Amino acid sequence: MKNLKSCQWLAQHLNKVHVLDAGIVKPGVNKPYSPTAIIAGAKRFDISGALTNPKGILPNTMCDSAQFQAAMRQLGINLHDTVVVYDDMSLFSAPRAWWMLKSMGFEQVYVLDGGLPHWLALGLPTAPSYAITTQVGNFVAKAQPNYFIDSQQVLQSINDKSICLLDARSAKRFSGEDPEPRCNMRSGHIPNSKNLPYQQILNEQGLVKPVDALQALFTECGITNQALQFSCGSGVTACILAMAADECGYAQLSVYDGSWSEWGQPSNLPVEIGAN
Repeated sequence: MKNLKSCQWLAQHLNKVHVLDAGIVKPGVNKPYSPTAIIAGAKRFDISGALTNPKGILPNTMCDSAQFQAAMRQLGINLHDTVVVYDDMSLFSAPRAWWMLKSMGFEQVYVLDGGLPHWLALGLPTAPSYAITTQVGNFVAKAQPNYFIDSQQVLQSINDKSICLLDARSAKRFSGEDPEPRCNMRSGHIPNSKNLPYQQILNEQGLVKPVDALQALFTECGITNQALQFSCGSGVTACILAMAADECGYAQLSVYDGSWSEWGQPSNLPVEIGAN
C-alpha cells in the first residue's frame, strides 16, 4: 500500500529514515502524552503542542506554514528525506501527521502499519527517550490548497451532491445516542454526512485492511466519484479516512480541521440526529 510501511520494513531501514512519534492523548484525558515505549531513533511530532495553531481556540488545529517549517527543520528533516510516522495505538493520530506533512507539500511520508503495539509485539528495538537532532534540516513548507477546510466551506457543501462528508466518529456519537467526550457540545452530526467509524479501517490484528476491503467500505457508504470531506471529533481521526480514501484512488480530499469540536458547539450551524 502506497501510504503505509510495515514494522519489518522500518526495522530494516531505521538508519535511513526519520521516525516520528505523532501520538496524542484522547479527549477527556487530562495528563501528558506518555507512550509505553519509544521506537529506536524516533523524534516527537507534537500535534497538540508545537504543531498546533497557538492562536486557535480549538484542539489540534493546524499551524501555519512558517511554524510548521521551523518545527520540521528543528527535527532535522530535509526536503528529500523519507519520514515514517506512528502513534502509540494501532492507528489513531499518525495519519493526522501524514496529512499535515502532505498539506505542506511533503510527499515522502508514510504511516507505520500497526503502530507502536505491533512494533512491540514483534520485539523490535526501542529507546528510553526520543532522539536528539544534531543538525537543523532544510525542510520547506509549501501549503497546498483545500487539504484543510473550515466550517463555512463545509456549510456551503451540505446540499452539493458532488461532495460527500464522511464522519469518522463512532456510530452512536454520529447518531447522537452517545454524548460527546468534550463538555458543552451538541450531539448528532452534520446534515447529509455519512458515518464511517475509523475503527472499520483496521482488521482484527490492528493493521490496515487491504485496498479491496477499504473500497468496499466506501462503496457501502454510497461513494462514487464525489469529492470527499472528512470530519471527526477534532480533525485527527478524520485523517484516517483521508488516508484510506487516498489508498483507494479517490481525489479531491479535504479534512474539516475544526470538526465536531467546532461544529458541535452551541451555534446556528445545523445538526441532524439519527443514523445514516
